[in-house]
Amino acid sequence: MTEVRRQHERYEIELPVVVVAAGDEISGVTINVSLGGMLLRLSKPMTFGASLVLRVQLPSARESSDMDAVVRWVKDDGTIGVQFTSLRARDTWALNQLLKSK
Repeated sequence: MTEVRRQHERYEIELPVVVVAAGDEISGVTINVSLGGMLLRLSKPMTFGASLVLRVQLPSARESSDMDAVVRWVKDDGTIGVQFTSLRARDTWALNQLLKSK
């Protein structure tokens, strides 16, 4: 069996997050974070492939970040894995600052 290497290292970080999907706002928390995406635990289930916006306050940013993402996997326990589809420069900078501190 071949070991799969992730493109970005994951860091266990817990931050409150609001997921905006199809006009719905769903509260949750991050479980881990990388430059490529996040593992989230949400209060409502999501569907695989759903496009969404993650609203999260990164410690280094002055205001909350709205990051576009897509659901890449869903588990029965309410966790989902999301991949960022685009990040603004300020969000990339704030993520890098957060991850460097870990």
